[in-house]
Amino acid sequence: MTTIAPIKPYLEGKKLNKIEQNKAAKDGLAIGPDIETFAEIGWEQMDKTDLQLRLKWYGMFWRPKTPGKFMLRLRIPNGILNAKQMRVIASIVARYGEDGSCDITTRQNFQLRGILLNDLPEILRRLKEAELSTIQSGFDNPRNVTGNPLAGIDPEEIIDTRPYTTELENFLTNHQEGNPEFSNLPRKWNTAVAGARDNFLLHNDLIFHPVERDGVMGFGVWVGGILSSQMNDYALPLNAWVKPDEICKLTATIVTLWRDNGERNNRPKGRFRMYLDSVGLENFRSLIEEKFGSLTEDPGSVFDNTPRSAYGIHSQKQDGLHYAGLHVPVGRLSAEDLQDLASASLEYGNGEIRLTEDQNVILPGLPKTKLESFQADPLLQRFPLKPGPIAAGTVSCTGSTYCSFAQTNTKDQALAMARELDQELEIPEELKVHWTGCPNSCGQAYMGAIGLTGTKARAPDGAKGMVEAYDLSLGGQQGPSAAVGKLYRKGIPGSELKSVLRDLLIERFGARPRSLKAEPNDPFSRFMNWFNGLGENSSQSLSN
Repeated sequence: MTTIAPIKPYLEGKKLNKIEQNKAAKDGLAIGPDIETFAEIGWEQMDKTDLQLRLKWYGMFWRPKTPGKFMLRLRIPNGILNAKQMRVIASIVARYGEDGSCDITTRQNFQLRGILLNDLPEILRRLKEAELSTIQSGFDNPRNVTGNPLAGIDPEEIIDTRPYTTELENFLTNHQEGNPEFSNLPRKWNTAVAGARDNFLLHNDLIFHPVERDGVMGFGVWVGGILSSQMNDYALPLNAWVKPDEICKLTATIVTLWRDNGERNNRPKGRFRMYLDSVGLENFRSLIEEKFGSLTEDPGSVFDNTPRSAYGIHSQKQDGLHYAGLHVPVGRLSAEDLQDLASASLEYGNGEIRLTEDQNVILPGLPKTKLESFQADPLLQRFPLKPGPIAAGTVSCTGSTYCSFAQTNTKDQALAMARELDQELEIPEELKVHWTGCPNSCGQAYMGAIGLTGTKARAPDGAKGMVEAYDLSLGGQQGPSAAVGKLYRKGIPGSELKSVLRDLLIERFGARPRSLKAEPNDPFSRFMNWFNGLGENSSQSLSN
């Protein structure tokens, strides 16, 4: 039986949609004491709203595509965890055999697949013992706080983001116990802390970027990044600078202004950027000052460097130590993969594993004496140091295998496409190709140089019915020329996608078909030289 809670002051007098009515009737955090009972009675006997909505406050996601097999989302601030924590996660995934898997998300986080409800109490206990949490990791809550994946080891860092991402995580979640001040937001909320000039984080709702003012290191503030079905745009500079000990106070001020005044009836307009645009940036800054106090002007925080690639082996700021950037194809890991990465972190490094927003892994703390043996480890055949240019930049959401919103099977298609295109084409440098299964853009399609958003289209060649297809965007950039992609072509059937991408890579991104080894003067070599424009005169006749 649902307990009717007193309506919160910021909801009084507002028109609420059905989801907001359910949230107002019973806060998602309120089901915590009932989780043991849910595990005993089973999902079939649960209240539908508790099952499909409120469990998300504890990271547990009902999935209609796999009834009874849930997704569990963790919180890993700054994407940093240790080998012990990795092994705990691996053992949870292993419990579910072929149904279990783990995905690295675009928020430096893990999502576990195949979880059974009756295991949830024990899983939560084990995660807590390992100092991990799932609290408020889904729906209208503050999501995992992201930061520089090289925090503390980066030769180019301005500040170490770890203390600040941890502080914000603890503040927003009440030290992983659940924070009712931020448990009923109009929509999800994303916070990030940059640590170096190339940490590109402008797709978040709130970004703190390190910059010095009058000899004091603090943070410039950017607000309103959004990737969604309604709008895609990067954050705007608030022209505000705060001291490090003010980041939580400013976060609370901004979030509560939106919480109290954001849209609660038309859900697509509930995102923070929609509210920001409705009041105007300058007016919003004034509203902040009424609660926070006078804001100091930003002396000039900028994201002016192109993001570095973490792939390969690099020197840390600590003498004699290195970090290794490994490619995890489309971010998917098995229980065995998780165990092997944990073992590698202990055998070669400092026992730490770091997750990146492009769904890859960094192993830090490798001494020079262990580099040779590390590079010979069979693990690198699964997770290479130098992937192909397309594979290297490929990011993908979960896709239709598990997600009922997804229109396409992004994970498998992205993986196959990257492999085939890397085999067939020579490409000058890593290229960002982002795949998302629906307009909600979990795969951040509009951030990619090439972005692919799942949809449906009429079957080609006059065939009947609808088929999986993609809308294609071009031009997403991060760094000094930051831009979101622009729609280029709609409804490309999956059967035609490879041909379209291949042509685009050749025409716009400098790709060339790979030559096959052959005698230099035989007819096939002459053809390939002509085709690739490698002959002395690329327009020469094949009959010469």
